[in-house]
Amino acid sequence: MKEEYWKEKLCVNRIQYAYMVLQARTKYAIMSRGTGKSFIVGAEVDENIRLMPRGITTIAQATIGQALTKTLPSTFKMLDMLGYKPYDYTTHSGDYVVCRTPPEGWYRPYERIMQYDHVISFSNGHCLYILTQEGNSRGPNADFNITDEALTINKTKFDQEVAPTNKGNEFIFGKRSSHPVLKHHGNCFLSSMPYTSEQNWLLDPAEYYERERGIPLFAKWNKMVNIQMSMIEAAIAHDNHLFADLWNECVRMRKEITPFVSRDQTLFILGSVFDNIENLGMQYIINQYKVMDKLSFMVEILNMRLDTIDHCYYKLDPEHHQYSNAFNDSFIRGMAEDVSFDWEQLRNIQDSRADLDCDPSQPLEICPDWGSRASFLTVYQERRYDFALRKASDRPVECLINEFFVRRDDETDTEINALADRFIAYYHHHPTKRVTMDRDRYGDARRANSRKSYNELFVDRLQKFGWQVRQRVHTGMEPPQHDKYLLMTLILTETDERFPQLRINATRCRHTLISMNNTRVVESNGRFEKDKSSERRKSVAPEEATHFGDTVDKHIWTKYGERLRKLHASFAPARV
Repeated sequence: MKEEYWKEKLCVNRIQYAYMVLQARTKYAIMSRGTGKSFIVGAEVDENIRLMPRGITTIAQATIGQALTKTLPSTFKMLDMLGYKPYDYTTHSGDYVVCRTPPEGWYRPYERIMQYDHVISFSNGHCLYILTQEGNSRGPNADFNITDEALTINKTKFDQEVAPTNKGNEFIFGKRSSHPVLKHHGNCFLSSMPYTSEQNWLLDPAEYYERERGIPLFAKWNKMVNIQMSMIEAAIAHDNHLFADLWNECVRMRKEITPFVSRDQTLFILGSVFDNIENLGMQYIINQYKVMDKLSFMVEILNMRLDTIDHCYYKLDPEHHQYSNAFNDSFIRGMAEDVSFDWEQLRNIQDSRADLDCDPSQPLEICPDWGSRASFLTVYQERRYDFALRKASDRPVECLINEFFVRRDDETDTEINALADRFIAYYHHHPTKRVTMDRDRYGDARRANSRKSYNELFVDRLQKFGWQVRQRVHTGMEPPQHDKYLLMTLILTETDERFPQLRINATRCRHTLISMNNTRVVESNGRFEKDKSSERRKSVAPEEATHFGDTVDKHIWTKYGERLRKLHASFAPARV
């Protein structure tokens, strides 16, 4: 009789293979977009299920909405490839149930669980327990923790609430058992590259590279990123000889920073899109290079580490001016139950209904920036709620809730429509179809190949899809950099109650924060302005590094610049 068996071919890239082969108790994987972080989360879950039956793995997330729409759909896509199937109550077959009591006859975890609202149970008794910092932050004693999108969590709260739960079943899986599991009571942190100093706790463990083997990891990594940028440009120019030389140099440099496990059983690993080029192809990288501004590309795709700059133009305090993960958990949880936790449908929730900081009853405010090579758009709502401190505010709060951008390849209106269409699609379900646009005065200029300006084309596109557009414009062509700097500093320091507070959604507006945190201020004759010289030096900062910050300046100045002028007028010296 021929034996029937299930077979699935899985292809892993070099960084995934290194992560899986190198055994350690605690692992940090800082990987760019397109490198396969979701595969790693799924592989960790599968390994825990097999090594620790009836154990508990905690999934630490900022909110349940983030878990249901970001981490778990990708995780279960991987588990589905491994053969895991949701339990079917009709046929009594399947391997797991989501957020409900497991079927009769299934094993239960050693640590007793009273409620299963945040639990995914497997047939061998292993459980995934979803811990959220905006909800159930304390769970049962656990055997392992996985934190995906780790840069979005509050590390202090994690240490106080999540870390202490990682202490279960020492006599079953730990050092006191007859067959100890190396990874028991370990942690897995996965993230894209941090972009603020407060997120550097994710990078600090990499110090062992230099301490144990004398490898300056990030210096070598960033040098390799710069060579990869030159390699991409060579590919676009069809300079095959130069491309091959640069490729070989990157291969040599990659060997110099081969990952290894530290003496205290920690693994720190960096990965970029080039580690997954066999699956994605060079054309994918080139396409991303063309549609993204270079700073975003180097951070998001090539995983470049951003150095902290001195004398920053914006006095941003991450804990005070930024907030993360404003997910509308009630909407997402309700939709999850409506679709019976269909991971693919949950993954595709990509519109404003899932945003807690978007009030559907209020209009939106937008500010475009028509750059020479790319176009940018930021979205705002004025509220009376401080999302960073999670409490009502006694003065207006300018909430920067979203960002969009497209690359312009030539002088046509294609990119203008593309930018408008991204906004229109995301806010398709927003019932209040009214928007106030801070007009970019440079966008008023007529173009040789069009009868209309960029601003006119953009407004026409919004109106075509049912949006009422009110335009707002500041006086003059471009306000003085010094005055804009003073106004922004006044708002960020919050010393004058006549001006609003500014809060930025760090999850949705990541590129804006990268832009703002990498903009220097220069002083000349007692006056301040942005230092844009880095736009001409690839080795320091990429070409469009300041554009998103410019949209913030423009919005703030257009809306509040007159208040600053009146403030200056009130300090005029009295006549004697």
